[in-house]
Amino acid sequence: MPSDHRAWDRHAIMAELRRHRSSLAAVGRRVGLKRQTMYWALIFPHLKANAAIADAIGIRLCELWPDWFDGDGKLISKTPLPRRREPIPRASSASSPPQSAA
Repeated sequence: MPSDHRAWDRHAIMAELRRHRSSLAAVGRRVGLKRQTMYWALIFPHLKANAAIADAIGIRLCELWPDWFDGDGKLISKTPLPRRREPIPRASSASSPPQSAA
């Protein structure tokens, strides 16, 4: 569990749900939301879905998503989380097969 003030990533949230013997689908059923809505709530702010996830794992909204919610649980930003794209590694010239001169 992250202990600093950064937002939790979706993998950490899902792992914490599994640790509590639950899932996003189960949490969604309890509050009347579809499974897909719950998954989208990990990327885009959705007050009802995010609050249900936070309640299921016992963490405050502002601790899970500090960029989206303030200490009172009010939405402060609708900006989605940035996607982390890592560059595709390129083969080095040493590992490339030799090219014959034609």
